[in-house]
Amino acid sequence: MSETLKIFGVVGASGSGKTSLLQRLIPELAARGIHVGVIKHSSHGFLADRPGKDSYRLYESGAGAVALISGEQLATFIRRKEGENERGALQQALASLPADLDMVLVEGCSWEPIPRIILKPPHEEAASRFTEAGPVLAMVDAPEAPADGPPHFDASLIRSLGDLLAAESRGDSDPTRSEPRPPG
Repeated sequence: MSETLKIFGVVGASGSGKTSLLQRLIPELAARGIHVGVIKHSSHGFLADRPGKDSYRLYESGAGAVALISGEQLATFIRRKEGENERGALQQALASLPADLDMVLVEGCSWEPIPRIILKPPHEEAASRFTEAGPVLAMVDAPEAPADGPPHFDASLIRSLGDLLAAESRGDSDPTRSEPRPPG
């Protein structure tokens, strides 16, 4: 892992639009030449593999870790020790990422002391669990999600957040000083 790797959180209540925001923010950062990784916290657990597949069977047999390799992807499923809670898992997840990343965006993990963007309900204060653990870079009013899809984030907000994160990753206190964007 690079010593210059920058880690930023995106936190907010369930359903506030964290994933939708990241879906828009990642291409914005990539257009600036920033190689981005993402770590997503899953508070309700997840099934990382499919029952019946060989990799699933090997993991279920008690393997401490199983890696899947294809021409396009590499995935490793690591068995966490019984009784381990989610605290401390961020460091383990960061260690598993490729070394050539410039930035990691962490969705959730609000307890981690990392700089963060907070999504909050419009006209309300952000919950203290989101504001107390780490430095707050920005507060964003979570948009109302339409009935037929995810919430929409305005392009100017995405550009502004891209400016902010790019400046923070350079250690620049002036987020209006932006790196030149590649044509296209």
